[in-house]
Amino acid sequence: MSKRKRPHGHYCKICGEYKANEKFSGKGHAAHICKACSRLSAAEKAAAMDINRLMGFPMRRLSDGEKKWLQTKMHDTNSEVADTAREIYHVCFPHAERNAMKKQLIINTLSFEIHTEVYGGYGDMETADRRFAIDRKSRVLAMEDFHTESGEQSVTLEKGQMAKLLRYIVHTLEIFMWEQDYCLNLDEDVFFTDIFLDEGVYVDDLEEKEEDLPTEPEGRPFWQVHVEYSNHTVQDISSYNDYLPERPEELYFSLLEYFDSEDEIF
Repeated sequence: MSKRKRPHGHYCKICGEYKANEKFSGKGHAAHICKACSRLSAAEKAAAMDINRLMGFPMRRLSDGEKKWLQTKMHDTNSEVADTAREIYHVCFPHAERNAMKKQLIINTLSFEIHTEVYGGYGDMETADRRFAIDRKSRVLAMEDFHTESGEQSVTLEKGQMAKLLRYIVHTLEIFMWEQDYCLNLDEDVFFTDIFLDEGVYVDDLEEKEEDLPTEPEGRPFWQVHVEYSNHTVQDISSYNDYLPERPEELYFSLLEYFDSEDEIF
């Protein structure tokens, strides 16, 4: 097995390059700083060393010291260092932003409406045509079934039950990220950035191309969510795709269980 060849020259700890010995002065050789980098200011040297370390940052489980250093560099006065540190932090901790948001979000009220078909407990398709409403203050969970004439049903949960349910919706189902995870938000820029005009196309021709632009879906959505949080933020999601993603489906059956148990009791 051949030995790994050692790079030729001397290593500069500022720029992170191996250079010929003549690129270093006597003191620079001992300090591992080349002549070019020695002319930089102290701030420029520090920033270059930070960038050099960040570019070689280990993509593995970080030690507490490495994580603390990376978090500190995310707020560095040098914008290039701070931006690079944030990019690497998001790679090392892809769920850090979500986890931070979870700690700040408490649901006050939630409305979840569904009008589609789902797979039941025995694998058969069944119609889901219901609306659920949750109110944290009153601890009331209500359900209205549009497919039957049973009217609205409601249950009052214990304080701990309500808190557990709301934490489950935020922390496990991550409802605050559904719009992004399921690509349900139409970006206004899409209406224009995806249209490429060839040479010789006049303004009058744009009227004919307007027919190709995305239009607002017609009819009611197959499922929609309205959430009001304690920090006064509001979330509205509407999906016109006749498909219920995994987490909205989990929420549907989780809420339905509260009323299935009532039916079994009575």
